[in-house]
Amino acid sequence: MTNHSAIRAEKLWKTYRTYGRPLDRLRESLPWNRGRSFARETHALQDIDVDIAPGQCVGLVGGNGAGKSTLLKILTGTTFPSRGRYSVRGNVAALLELGAGFHPNFSGRANIFMNAALMGRDERETKEKFKQILDFSELHKFIDQPIRTYSSGMVARLGFSVAVASDPDILIIDEILAVGDMHFRRKCVDKIMSFREQGKTMFFCSHSLYDVRQICDKVIWLKDGRIQLFDDAVTVTNEYATYENQIIAKQDANVHQIPIVDAAEAAPAMEEHARVISAHIVDPKTGQRRNKFQPGEPAAVRVHIKNGRRHEKLALAIGFTRADGTLCFAPTTQMDGVPIDFAEGVVTLTLPEVKLLSGEFVVPVWLLDAHGVHRFHESTAAENLIVQNRTKELGLFLTEREWRVETITPGPEGVATS
Repeated sequence: MTNHSAIRAEKLWKTYRTYGRPLDRLRESLPWNRGRSFARETHALQDIDVDIAPGQCVGLVGGNGAGKSTLLKILTGTTFPSRGRYSVRGNVAALLELGAGFHPNFSGRANIFMNAALMGRDERETKEKFKQILDFSELHKFIDQPIRTYSSGMVARLGFSVAVASDPDILIIDEILAVGDMHFRRKCVDKIMSFREQGKTMFFCSHSLYDVRQICDKVIWLKDGRIQLFDDAVTVTNEYATYENQIIAKQDANVHQIPIVDAAEAAPAMEEHARVISAHIVDPKTGQRRNKFQPGEPAAVRVHIKNGRRHEKLALAIGFTRADGTLCFAPTTQMDGVPIDFAEGVVTLTLPEVKLLSGEFVVPVWLLDAHGVHRFHESTAAENLIVQNRTKELGLFLTEREWRVETITPGPEGVATS
């Protein structure tokens, strides 16, 4: 690590001690327990090494509970590490919990001075910045009203305006680009980008991978309190997005998928109603299971259905869903006028041409009543549909199109010719 780092952390740990009962804290302090601990240790951060050079913009991503806020609080001096050391060189402006520290019974004006004092600014400096703060917040008509009369958006506006009014060397930001209405959010983004253009050091935490990729040079991915990956913004956001999509797909399967059972082993309670026995993606030409296709190839989904003791007229819907939960399309037999009226059988949906481009798609299957309203059973195909695009087509769908080029010839009427 260099001696001129803007932000540096070495072997940083943050451990919280929690007790099952308040009495355990007292028992631990009694002399005859001889140092015996009744606490459970939770490591919010483990062995963190970070080195950020002046002028660098570094992003911070990770799931809830990964340790992001704890790291930011340590770097801003709000809390202290359990082990290790860190340094922050230069004047810091922290945009963490906007409006934290505002007194609800004080006016906006009084809270500006109080909040600025909490950030280490003296009264003279705040007076010089007061008009700038007021103009940026656009709260002129309400500045002398008690904060308790402000909406949450107005409080956040005031907090952001106070925080950015100084000229910091380092800007530490925690998920604050959703402040206020669209107009004010644009001002916030412009302000942050202006800091970046001035070569300020920034540490930016957000769940929006698009914002992180656009703003940051490098990104830290925290997982379970440890650094999972620290690399350039594109590499880390791609890896993290892939990881998140896998988690979403697993959660979706756990929530929605009902275990597929063999018809001979079905419980009597299941036999009362219609159900899906199995669902597979197959090659429509051979009938063999297959789940990897190229755009334009035919594909099929074959669903084995068994009606219940109370015979029902049925409908079937089959969807194609991206890992992020976006439903691409979902044809149904009810909408297409295809009746299902049997005790047991197989329904096959054939796509003459796969119109999807590259991606992996979950295939949910819904067994419905004849009206397509009541849901008897919901499952997923045993395989995901994998589409491998080997062309330069972009986007989600492959679609037919026509191009027409017209030339406008000079003249009084500007005649267009093909």
